[in-house]
Amino acid sequence: MQKVTAPIQSTQASNISSLKKALTKWDLLSIGIGAVIGWSWVIYGGIWSTTPGSMGGIIAFLIGGILCTFIGFTYAELSSAFPYAGGDIIYTFEGLGSKWAYFSGAFLTVIFAGLIVVETIMLPLLLDAFGVPIPKILPLYTLGGEVVYLSYVILSIIVNLFFAVMNYRGIEFSKAFQTITVAVLLFAAIFFVGSGIVLGSVENAQPFFTGIKGLSLTLLMVPGFLLGFNAIAQAAEETNIKPSSIGKIVILTVWASVFFYIFIILGTSFAANIGMRESSSIAVLESLSVIYPGSSLPMLFVAIASLIGLLTSWNAAYIAASRVLLSMGRGRYIPVTFSKIHDKYKTPGTATMFLFVISSFGAFLGTSQQIFGSLVNVVGFFAVFSWLLVTISFVRLRKSQPDLVRPYRVKRGKLMGILSICSLIFYLFLYTPLNPLGGLTFAELITTIGILVVIAIVYFKYVHFSTIDTSKQKALLFGGQEE
Repeated sequence: MQKVTAPIQSTQASNISSLKKALTKWDLLSIGIGAVIGWSWVIYGGIWSTTPGSMGGIIAFLIGGILCTFIGFTYAELSSAFPYAGGDIIYTFEGLGSKWAYFSGAFLTVIFAGLIVVETIMLPLLLDAFGVPIPKILPLYTLGGEVVYLSYVILSIIVNLFFAVMNYRGIEFSKAFQTITVAVLLFAAIFFVGSGIVLGSVENAQPFFTGIKGLSLTLLMVPGFLLGFNAIAQAAEETNIKPSSIGKIVILTVWASVFFYIFIILGTSFAANIGMRESSSIAVLESLSVIYPGSSLPMLFVAIASLIGLLTSWNAAYIAASRVLLSMGRGRYIPVTFSKIHDKYKTPGTATMFLFVISSFGAFLGTSQQIFGSLVNVVGFFAVFSWLLVTISFVRLRKSQPDLVRPYRVKRGKLMGILSICSLIFYLFLYTPLNPLGGLTFAELITTIGILVVIAIVYFKYVHFSTIDTSKQKALLFGGQEE
């Protein structure tokens, strides 16, 4: 039987997307790793090694890594078969239909725009923790137990504008920045972990495990700190590599990130005792002052690297979120202006600047770690739901399009799909009030419901009553142009 190719190829001849194909496999890998690994490991290294215990933290990320591997396999296969902007939207459109594709895109927008907001609100906090003098000018109000200063707001918006402009002007600018900074980040992490294990002590790593409740609370955080590997699917249209390589990079990103976090937990646990890990707001950095007494250079090096980590995730989130909005505009799920590609720079310029505007409002949320943690949990919930839609689509497509060309084909795909769905349903349960060990807090639930209401409003305005022909919508989603 002759295999069929991805549906786009029938519409591709004259009306393909004008996004520039400039990403190599290393660029794509740096986008994935940069999206997953940010700066928060400097602060959360202590929390991950104390709340569940040092071994408990490692177990939590191994469980998360296994879960994300199941999901990653579905992304690996689908991204190689459909290497187009807004990957999840395409997969869900093919597997579950047009309406569900809208919700997939909406959840993705919340995820990646949420990451931009997180970076925007936490930049001043990170700089302050590193001892960078930021003037506290004109206090506005108190939120989450922290005073919001106008000077902090302005600083965050200026840096946010830098990333918006960089992404507006072209993928070459952002990919070069991403590759270099991710390399520096990984080198600093290796230095920290090696120092902690060699110069620290295994006695410091106690307690090794605090119990099921501590493990459960840490598991709630894990999706929020591992999401980002699906950023690869959003940028797949701009690659100049073999489709099969895209799938391999997805899986490599998952486990590179998992091992990064595990090694950070090990390094922190060996370098700092339980007292320091519990009391310090930047346990990773302060542990370096213990194992390198009298020298501030190691701490300064890792501090700079963690700041670079913030910048890599910020940049990767812009790349992914703008491509999601581009795809939603193509499919007429939102105003068509979002599908506009800049004539000169070949980027989704309208989508990029829209992201800048909405994420800049995040600067007014202040620098409360409580707000940061809540945002991570809410984004994690939407990530799990988004992954579930993709995984169900994966299973459906294996049945409905068995002869679709899949350059990266997952072995025992049905089993992988079922395991992934079961794992994600379990994770969704952890977020609900039904979880006896504690799910989303009341404030997080209210925030989640509020976002869902907005998603529903947009759905009824642009999607529910839409009369666009499905075949035409499909052609547009795959990069075709309006006739």
